[in-house]
Amino acid sequence: MADLGPNKKLIAQLFRMLGSSGGERRNAFAALERIMQGEGVTWTDIGDVIEHGGDGEYTEDDLQQYGQALRAEGVEAGIKIGEARRNNGSGNGHLTLPKPFEMAQYCHDRLGRLKDDKQRDFVGDMYVVTQRGARLSPGRLGYLASIYIQIGGRV
Repeated sequence: MADLGPNKKLIAQLFRMLGSSGGERRNAFAALERIMQGEGVTWTDIGDVIEHGGDGEYTEDDLQQYGQALRAEGVEAGIKIGEARRNNGSGNGHLTLPKPFEMAQYCHDRLGRLKDDKQRDFVGDMYVVTQRGARLSPGRLGYLASIYIQIGGRV
């Protein structure tokens, strides 16, 4: 959804004044267009705010922040699982994971073990990305590691 900028309240006030009559309406419209032009706001942006403004829609930025938070939770879960395994005597005290493409391959080969479509989509994406040799961000790597460990991957 578009950001109406620091003049959001003024834009709303002028928009309401469009319901007036005569000269007040013309003046409000002219002022509204000047402010919108200065802020880079379009009529489509105004329509989007009216349509989506108060019904719980999330911006792209909100969704990205939510995704990062979920990945961080996945990293923490993966670390806890790894520490529990290490403390139970399996391993030499170090948490060692396979290379990202190996974890992605392992998870991709076991899609039926994943808990939901989000995990399956993520693993499918990571399988393609890692097979091309691309590096993963820490959040993606952590989430992949947590899925890998949860479905029985060896550390």
